[in-house]
Amino acid sequence: MDEYMTYKKIEVDFGDVDYMGEYRINNIVDQFARIATNNATEYGFWNDTMAKHYGWVVAKQSLYLDKPICYKDIIELSTTFSHSTFVTFPRYYFINRDNQQIGFGTSIWTLIDIANRRIVAPKRIGIKVPQSKQLPTLDSPKDITIDIPLQHIQTRQVLYSDVDTNQHMNNVRYIDWALDLIDYKIHEKYFTSELHILYKKEIRPLTPVKLYIGQDNLRYIIEDKSEEDEQFFLIEIVFKER
Repeated sequence: MDEYMTYKKIEVDFGDVDYMGEYRINNIVDQFARIATNNATEYGFWNDTMAKHYGWVVAKQSLYLDKPICYKDIIELSTTFSHSTFVTFPRYYFINRDNQQIGFGTSIWTLIDIANRRIVAPKRIGIKVPQSKQLPTLDSPKDITIDIPLQHIQTRQVLYSDVDTNQHMNNVRYIDWALDLIDYKIHEKYFTSELHILYKKEIRPLTPVKLYIGQDNLRYIIEDKSEEDEQFFLIEIVFKER
């Protein structure tokens, strides 16, 4: 399993945590993306030249945490990829603290042509993803089912700070928007133990987005739609008591 693994150590800094001193979930997902880029560069299926024309985008992902990560914690992230299909690429992440695994993540990625806003097969642009019998196989990111009533809470517009170099709303900002909808006091007593995201359609700059939320005990579902009720993304968050 170490054959195509990339590792990164992180000391959680003051600017990385929320008002409870807990490592923000958006930072974990952001670090997942960063280490994924390092891994793809290291093993030859990503480079700076490609970034001018193409972008790896996440279509679906899940994160599981057994314990909260806090200020001054030193964690080790690692990532590797698994066997790909024509246009879908599984990737796995592992979170260790004090030599014990305290969390992991799974994701599905695709490659897009930035100019045409279309999915492109890596082989067609000369990218070859390594294959090996030793690559791991974990469960795919969880499917999200809307099985509770959702209520429209607000409408937000995608603005400057939401947009990344792929010219659409950054996947980390989806998490910020979702967590902002949840009762402030929930974050005082509980930590995010599960996060599942399904990206249905990219959100371009200046787009108005309608936000809906539903709650079942410590489980929340957040849905974001266009003004025409087309679904942009779906998020499920599960909290656990510290």
